Amino acid sequence: MASCCMAEPWSAVPEWMAKAEGDWEALEILLTRNTPGLRDAVVFHAQQCVEKLLKARLIQLGHTVDKIHDPAILSRQLEAVDGQWSWDGEELADLSSGAVLARYPGFKPQPRNRQNRWNWPAT
Repeated sequence: MASCCMAEPWSAVPEWMAKAEGDWEALEILLTRNTPGLRDAVVFHAQQCVEKLLKARLIQLGHTVDKIHDPAILSRQLEAVDGQWSWDGEELADLSSGAVLARYPGFKPQPRNRQNRWNWPAT
């Protein structure tokens, strides 16, 4: 079995896509609950989904996928090999912050994140 740190064959793309779809399904289930306490988990699964989709595309294009979990870095790597790809790095950084930092006590998202990025009311 290939490691995620080695060049993976194109055949790994469906596996990455299936994992991304699993995160998306979890996100959708959590959203149906509309429970403020689950927001951190929603953002976590959104970040995981984006990360796995970016890795799938990089592998599809024949590139090595390093064992990193930062969508902004993965997006820059993808942009370097796919000139049509573009995603706001600040938006991806916000997604990562929401997925990691928000899972710990004391994290307070900036109002622009809470209202503009996620469209959630202030709490």
